[in-house]
Amino acid sequence: MKRRIWAILSSAVLTMSLLAACSSDPKKEVKNPNDPITLGSFVDTEGGILGNMLLLALEDKGYLMTDKVQFGTPDVHRNALLQGELDMGIDYTGNGQFYVEGAKEDTFRDRVKGFETIRDYDADKNKLIWLEPAKANNTEALAVKEDFAEVNQLKTMADFAKYVNAGKPVKFITSQLFAEKEAGLLGMEKAYGFKLKPDQLILLPHGNTAETLKALANGTDGVNVALAYATDGSLADLKLVILEDTLSIPTVYEPSVIVRKEVLDKYPEVGEIAEQIFALLTKENLQSLNKQVIIDGLSPKEVARTFLKEKGILK
Repeated sequence: MKRRIWAILSSAVLTMSLLAACSSDPKKEVKNPNDPITLGSFVDTEGGILGNMLLLALEDKGYLMTDKVQFGTPDVHRNALLQGELDMGIDYTGNGQFYVEGAKEDTFRDRVKGFETIRDYDADKNKLIWLEPAKANNTEALAVKEDFAEVNQLKTMADFAKYVNAGKPVKFITSQLFAEKEAGLLGMEKAYGFKLKPDQLILLPHGNTAETLKALANGTDGVNVALAYATDGSLADLKLVILEDTLSIPTVYEPSVIVRKEVLDKYPEVGEIAEQIFALLTKENLQSLNKQVIIDGLSPKEVARTFLKEKGILK
């Protein structure tokens, strides 16, 4: 009898602990006491920051959450959403080109068409709802040093084309894939009217921008241009700038929250909260947030909490 009473008490304590965990205020009403929402994100730094923003905000609003932030690689994360292992996740609109059957790469160079294509496909085929993405395009881009850009009056890819065509020195470090695809260097060369010679390229078998940006910052082997991702956290710290691609040649990669339809139907406020947060994100503040983790050594959750407090989402 004592053993059974102890088991009941232990279960009650565990339940109360779980309910209290969904909010900093234990008196706050729990909106899904027997139905926790499982939230995941990509394993990278940005995935950790964005995932923790959602986790903290939803817990603060009284939702019981199962934390799987930084759950895995994009393919693992995607499969978990499809299999129902995750109720919510975060992905990038440009990845829709790999998910949509028969998708054309050009579609995902347009931020609106790309989003609408993957949104409609997943809603119809997989009952996954893509929410309004952040206007923070984490696409592939060309980066140069700030002082180099200032001296040579480089702000856009059109400026860079003029620089190249004037016969000035170029050493571009990039992935081989980016150099050889239409939604990459080939497309940029055609669109802006320039052509880099083989001896002006350093081709890597991967797209690790930590390596390309370090080479640029150090001027390794004469590198003065490097492949970057637009929200890279090390850009500001290394005093590097992105050349604006006004024609949007590479695929647009804007972060979006994905929610299983049955969960969103049951808890529509979850979608409203997610879109409120993502509307606050920009390329510039994501660069800063990523820097705080990569360079300054803060945890993704700490960075996320500070951001939400500054924006008035959390008290």
